Amino acid sequence: MSEHTDVEEPFSDATATASGPRLPVGARKNRKDVTVKFHLMKAQVVAHAYPRHHTLDEVKEHIACKFQVKSKFLLLRQAGMEVAGHRRLGELCVSEYDVCDLELLLSEAARQENVQLNLKLYYRNLTLPDIITVRIPGEDGKPPRDVVVEIENQVITKPFVGGYINKLSNIEYHHAFTQTGPPADRLTQSGTRFSRDTQTVCERTTTTAIPRCQAVQHSALVEAERKIPEGSTREPQPYETFQELELRKDVVGKVTLLQRNWRRVLWKRLIRKSAAEWRDLQRQQQQNEISAKHSKTLAHNKTCVARAYPKTNEEFDALFAQIHNWKENELKMIRERYSGAPKIAEMNILLDKEIQLLNGVERQRRAIRREQSEEVVERQLVKISEPKRWVGCNNRVIEMETPQTQRARFLLLYYRRLKEAPPSTVDADPQEHVALLDELSDVIVQESHPATEELENLLQRERQLLLCHLGAEDLAILRKRQLTLLADIIRTDPEKAREKPANKLCRKCKKLRPTHAFTVHTRQRSADVCGQCSSLLGSTVDIAVYRSILRAVRRDERKRGSLASYAFIIQENDIKHIVENIWHGHSVISNDTDRADLLLPRWNVAQDWSPWNCVCLTEQETRAHLKLQRLDRYYQPSVMKEIQSKHALARSVFGQLREIDQEFTESGDWWQVGLDGKVV
Repeated sequence: MSEHTDVEEPFSDATATASGPRLPVGARKNRKDVTVKFHLMKAQVVAHAYPRHHTLDEVKEHIACKFQVKSKFLLLRQAGMEVAGHRRLGELCVSEYDVCDLELLLSEAARQENVQLNLKLYYRNLTLPDIITVRIPGEDGKPPRDVVVEIENQVITKPFVGGYINKLSNIEYHHAFTQTGPPADRLTQSGTRFSRDTQTVCERTTTTAIPRCQAVQHSALVEAERKIPEGSTREPQPYETFQELELRKDVVGKVTLLQRNWRRVLWKRLIRKSAAEWRDLQRQQQQNEISAKHSKTLAHNKTCVARAYPKTNEEFDALFAQIHNWKENELKMIRERYSGAPKIAEMNILLDKEIQLLNGVERQRRAIRREQSEEVVERQLVKISEPKRWVGCNNRVIEMETPQTQRARFLLLYYRRLKEAPPSTVDADPQEHVALLDELSDVIVQESHPATEELENLLQRERQLLLCHLGAEDLAILRKRQLTLLADIIRTDPEKAREKPANKLCRKCKKLRPTHAFTVHTRQRSADVCGQCSSLLGSTVDIAVYRSILRAVRRDERKRGSLASYAFIIQENDIKHIVENIWHGHSVISNDTDRADLLLPRWNVAQDWSPWNCVCLTEQETRAHLKLQRLDRYYQPSVMKEIQSKHALARSVFGQLREIDQEFTESGDWWQVGLDGKVV
């Protein structure tokens, strides 16, 4: 134990200070510990001795364990400034008595969690104090003195020199480390010190058994008798040096051989794996090419069948466009070959051929319309009578029956009975059909539609004609008029039947037509040409190509879960305008002009599709473009600048598309698109 007095600062109750008198120079140099005084709030001081090489983080961990708080709640300051945790006590201690004064405070997080430093808890956990104070009374009238006694508990730090682990119990055992006496640096210190360092010697007695019989000597025998056991024996070999042993074992060569063979095995595995991946890629590439060729073949066959046997308006528009292209080519050839009177004659011949082709296509279209009129009406009535459907929670399709759908289904039964009624003959009894007409009359009376009176008159006229025993040919036109009026009643909403429909004047034919009969697209300001006049003008472009581009855009937006509705508002004419007038009908990269191979994918894949966020590319270029993350790394600045100018032009052309999108979204029509690819 070492002593030093304290006359500068008295100790308070349950606390101790450590500022001692001057020690000899040699004693100060041999000191390894630093006395740290922790100044708490309310003028309370706690002192501890730590080695000089300890950091402030270690000191903070120790004092936190004493107060039973987390170290993150403590702050150590010196002279009003917070000290870094990696600094050591030897650097902070500037006193010649090896005393370091630190302020121990709580952080803001500790105050929020109501953490406090309890001295009672601290002294309860304190088993052995590092510093004690002894008060010595004064002599010859001198004041009493306080003697601070510092207790040093320095043990030998035994290094780790190896060990082993028991495989059964998993207990780790360390090899012992012993020394004779305390360390040499402690023996040179002045003063008398006592140490508990001890050395324990363990003795063990073992018995060694001779593995084989060896030669023994007897005092009575002159020669030694050597006994050799049965079996093989090993004779001693010549002495072998360490270099010769290493050369014979050749450990490095064997390790090199193993490593070389292992690298060869890894290389073979890598080659097999790469070859398998290459074969899979080749097989996938071939399948993609075959599927692409098959799809192109199917599209070509479908186009040929549509041109030979057209049925829809789009297919007839494609025929008109083909006739227009043929006419342009013939005119170009006539201008190059003829002039004067022969040119006029060829022009007249070309005009006659064009008229014949257009008349033939128009006759075919009217015949198809007559054949499909009944089927179209039947599909419309079935669609009206179906329940309302929409996609609800968890992507479930919800159906709801309304009074309108029930009414349409009820009237559809009478429509089919009237349509499938057997033709009346001269000898047949007309009473069964008359009963059907009477029943239908009772149902029609309950409907509030302007056509009910006319339909009732037609039913009364058919009753009179049936009583006159007229044939089916005489009643065919009458029944056709009846079916047309009944279908009109089914299609009309009874709540809006008495309302006057909104009509508009067509700029071409100067006729009043309902508003739904006018063609609309997002670029026009007002709808002033009806659909009939537009069809009379004829189509000069095959709109089916642009319809396929629009379908591809919508299909991709549904897969990506697009939140905008631009792709679902825009129409085929708008896609035609984007391809022809903005991108000039060719790919940006390869300048390919085949409209059947062009697509309009997203330019920035992270944003929703819009006319100002798309780019005209081929199918293969689209696949490669959608995999890019940084566009500026793969596209040249000139291409980027050109695409930006196209986007600016599209933004100016489709400026009112944002307002239409807002109305389309707020009206609820947007939700009819469906979720997870379910289009209702």
